[in-house]
Amino acid sequence: MKTTTRVKTINGHQYLYEITYYYDKETKRTRQKSRYLGKYVDGKPVRVREKAKSPEKVYSYGEFIPFLTAVRALKLEEILSNHLSEHETRICLTLAIAALTSPDAIYNPGSWFEGTALSRLFPGLKVSTKTVLKVLKKLGETAIPMEICRSGINKGGILDSRVYDLMIPQIRFSSGSLQNENINPFFDQVSLFYDRDQNIPSAYMSHPKSLTTTHLIKASVAGMHLFRYRQTTLVSGRKFKSAMNIYGLIFSGTPFIIPIGPDNELIREEIKRHRSELMHPKNLKIFHGETLFVVPISVPVESIQMHGFICYSPRRDEEERAEYNEDLSLIIESLDKSPIYRWADPAETIRDVAGRYEPFIQWKVEDNRLCVSIKQKTVTKYLRDSGITVFLHSGEDFQWEQCLQWTSEQKEDESFLGMITRQFQIYPHTVDAETIRQGIYLIAFLSLMMKRWVERQFEISGLLSVSSMPKIMIDLSRIRLIGLGNDRTIVTGLNPRQKEVLDILKWPADTLN
Repeated sequence: MKTTTRVKTINGHQYLYEITYYYDKETKRTRQKSRYLGKYVDGKPVRVREKAKSPEKVYSYGEFIPFLTAVRALKLEEILSNHLSEHETRICLTLAIAALTSPDAIYNPGSWFEGTALSRLFPGLKVSTKTVLKVLKKLGETAIPMEICRSGINKGGILDSRVYDLMIPQIRFSSGSLQNENINPFFDQVSLFYDRDQNIPSAYMSHPKSLTTTHLIKASVAGMHLFRYRQTTLVSGRKFKSAMNIYGLIFSGTPFIIPIGPDNELIREEIKRHRSELMHPKNLKIFHGETLFVVPISVPVESIQMHGFICYSPRRDEEERAEYNEDLSLIIESLDKSPIYRWADPAETIRDVAGRYEPFIQWKVEDNRLCVSIKQKTVTKYLRDSGITVFLHSGEDFQWEQCLQWTSEQKEDESFLGMITRQFQIYPHTVDAETIRQGIYLIAFLSLMMKRWVERQFEISGLLSVSSMPKIMIDLSRIRLIGLGNDRTIVTGLNPRQKEVLDILKWPADTLN
């Protein structure tokens, strides 16, 4: 008997049949039997009824589509696999995606993994606390993260970069309990390099201790050469108060953008000179949908003329004033008419309750009770610069949008990496805590790369002009992957909003194949 397959078109749909030829002795003719194989889809038979009849499991899927697309576009799996085993590569990608979609997954990674579409993408992957710990330790005690960064940088030519100076709070443990990071302000310093051409993070360097201004410049330049960039611009979020630190930046020759406190002596006179025109309509700007007033300034420093911008945000001004008024009202309510016992020190009581607001509180004791009120003039003087941010720049003719965009990104990236490292630091009892923390930085860096790439795609497509990233992600998160009894999977039907988003981005709904 001879067997072949044939495609039949029925009501406009193609179906695949297995045709078997045999000889009929009675009629003495060759006849055929046909067996239905399934609907003809992409050259393969698909048993539609079987799919509909035997769903086996439902997986979380839609929230992973943007980041799985980023993994492919950035070739992260290929880059990591050049330095790690397949298992280690997949563990790193799984952790990086977990940090973006479900940070709490680190507490029970195996259960989380099994309920997601990643378990179908990486079948057989063993995700447990032990395997995660092993991979993080390997990353933290080797130069692999540095080599991964070097491998991932665009090799198309020598390009420019910018480097964000990030201060990441460490989590310190004492006697088995978490200490408040505000009381114990230990920081890791991370230099995060952005490729100015692709406009996404491309590399990072973690430093063993907080760097002085001189060493910060040296580290930025060293990283520029290590990652083969032509030039770099330093963007720091530190409030530089010391004149010597600012002079060190200016005379280093490295382009930079820094925020500087409005109370700094370098720019006090400039703020006074421009205060009356700060809210003039000619200075009105819109940045990311927010109303701002921006005034360019020029500040002489020794023999150099520094340039920068005074930015005033009415929204932030109102928020800061409301916060102070609310907090001071609560403090007054708590302290006023409070009894003072003979063993208590009134000043110490004020200090304990008021905290940083102590300078704004005036008090006296009458009939063994506190009488407290607000020093209105002191509060008014302190809040005269609320809502004002000043940026200084050197080395290039930076525009105000660039200064705001890059300093905003610097703050966001610092916060993001800090959040991820805090969430993932669940091994404080091990002697390898420092090594593991260094391994966590690579995972956080991979997460940030994916996040920024996805945001750029949303921005380029125009989606962010009509919606926000959280809203888009919520829409996509409703998409599920259904596992079938025949080892196949199907994506649940897309609603019009989901289909529109994926069509605009030109992303396939099924990213697993």
